[in-house]
Amino acid sequence: MPGLQEAFYIIAIVFMGVMFVLIISVVVAVFVIRNKVVRIERAIEAKINTVTTIAEKSGEIAALATGGIVRKAKKAIGKKK
Repeated sequence: MPGLQEAFYIIAIVFMGVMFVLIISVVVAVFVIRNKVVRIERAIEAKINTVTTIAEKSGEIAALATGGIVRKAKKAIGKKK
């Protein structure tokens, strides 16, 4: 093999090796980023569920308190008559 052809073969082999390593690193980076996004999504969903539960409980408490006030008001009006 002439020297120039051998040099091009060596350059091609090095280039293919570098590109292979680069492609593998990009694939690994995509999976890592995907896992982080999924983890963040789950954390946000958990917080939303917590807020929703708190809102539902506070609504129930308000309904119970309102019901108690209405009963007391009815009793007070009934006693005045």
